[in-house]
Amino acid sequence: MGELIARSVTANLYRFLMPAVAGPVKLLPLPALATADLTENALRVAAARGRLKAVKADDGTWRSSQKWVNEYTKSRYRRGRPA
Repeated sequence: MGELIARSVTANLYRFLMPAVAGPVKLLPLPALATADLTENALRVAAARGRLKAVKADDGTWRSSQKWVNEYTKSRYRRGRPA
């Protein structure tokens, strides 16, 4: 039960608090930058392929900034949608 509560608190910190406090150029973990249209997994794959500017931290997590994610979002190919 405690682990479930801890995961919920961590998820909410990543989703709401960290992006608001960090600003557009601070490096954040990818879960903090994920949105409904752009999942954490999609960001991780883009970072691993070099399409998203990101840095791999010493603990093995990918970190990027809101500015870099916005640049990636503007430049990415969207399958099945008219341009």
